[in-house]
Amino acid sequence: MSWKPHDAVLYARQHSHLKSGGHCARAVAAAIRAGGIRVEDADAKNFWRSLENAGFTKVYGTPIEGDIAVMEALPGPSQYGHACIYDGSGTWYSDFTQRTLYPGPRYREIQPKITIYRHY
Repeated sequence: MSWKPHDAVLYARQHSHLKSGGHCARAVAAAIRAGGIRVEDADAKNFWRSLENAGFTKVYGTPIEGDIAVMEALPGPSQYGHACIYDGSGTWYSDFTQRTLYPGPRYREIQPKITIYRHY
């Protein structure tokens, strides 16, 4: 099955909540599977391995529909990192609809390293 980023984003949008339930990587993995790519679940901070094993590669520059962002873990309760998928129109989805690429105030304050992945 080929990669259909629009289907992945549609799934993410339809299954997103108003607030995070703490299962961002699980939600993004489900969206990726809905887009036609088999990917294993992992904590967000280690999700890059699952993405690379599924054929995603690191990219730089402006994100496009279906790109996945993986953020480094923060100290404390955000020790698992964060993952989200981009809709191509300015919105990022994880297990909830995010206001910005960074999922919350602590991430916006600390601004941990973000790596963007794309499947061709």
